[in-house]
Amino acid sequence: MDLVGIYHLYEIGGKKNQEDYIWPTPGNATLNDRIFIVCDGVGGSENGEIASRLISEFIARQVVNYSEAEMSSALINELLEEGRRKLMKYAADQGLNDDMATTFSLLILYDQRAFIAWCGDTRVYHLRHGIALYKTEDHSLVNTLVKEGEITDEEARLHPQKNIILRAINADGSPIDAEGHWVDEVQDGDYFMLCTDGILENVTDTDIKFLLNQNDKGKINLVKSFQQFCFNKTRDNYSMYLVKIRMANKRKSSGVRVGYLIFFLLLIISSVLFGVYYSQTKKRPKNLNPVNRVDSLATGSDQLPSRDSLPYVEFEKNDDGDSGQVPVSDTVKKR
Repeated sequence: MDLVGIYHLYEIGGKKNQEDYIWPTPGNATLNDRIFIVCDGVGGSENGEIASRLISEFIARQVVNYSEAEMSSALINELLEEGRRKLMKYAADQGLNDDMATTFSLLILYDQRAFIAWCGDTRVYHLRHGIALYKTEDHSLVNTLVKEGEITDEEARLHPQKNIILRAINADGSPIDAEGHWVDEVQDGDYFMLCTDGILENVTDTDIKFLLNQNDKGKINLVKSFQQFCFNKTRDNYSMYLVKIRMANKRKSSGVRVGYLIFFLLLIISSVLFGVYYSQTKKRPKNLNPVNRVDSLATGSDQLPSRDSLPYVEFEKNDDGDSGQVPVSDTVKKR
């Protein structure tokens, strides 16, 4: 699959410092990127910022070493555990408290499908025509209250205990339990969105559907439109990556199949025409006598033989037309 659009936000919002972290770092994402990470650090002071950055960078550099067949929730948890050990060592070396932690969300795009992983309340969406075909389930207190029917989705958005998360990557050695999900059906025009809970303070699923549909019609600037919902309204940091998909490989495969079909049709037509030509050549009358022609030329007569007595030679002129291939080059932008 290819990317045809990448949109991001990375804003402080109502906080004093930025504890979110996104990968690729802001302004460095390209259409060639296949790994996207959004984390929301917690722990006060600068500790949350450290946790989100260290875990994001570590995971991003590790997952590229594994194939699609190797990718799994178990592998992600192993990598997160290794990343957490580095976080604990960093905290100890720098004399920092071990209360630092971060949520985690990951998107990996493969040839025909995508892998999602998450821990905490940083959410991932798979969207088509603006509708969420799949969205991750927050590991948070308010989501538990919603599932138990004690509060509504609307009440959860601004609940006073909204910041209490039940799972995270902590520097204190507590267990890590990230979830994973494979998206096996991806179509042209689908979106994937990773976002911290700050985005969701003021942006509902209905808003997301409206914004994506308007973007597909070319009527809005998508990033500015998200900003209008969040700027000076969100109490938390708010960050996201939103990517739009094109299933170019399927399109290319279809083109290859059509090309083979055309080739075989032309081959069949050429064979039929050659057969007709060959059959007509076999039917041509043989009214020349090679022995007599040789004798007449060997008599030593001063008279040239008549035109009709000259050997008959048929020359077939082949006009070879130029044929070539138009090279197909993928647009590659390097970071």
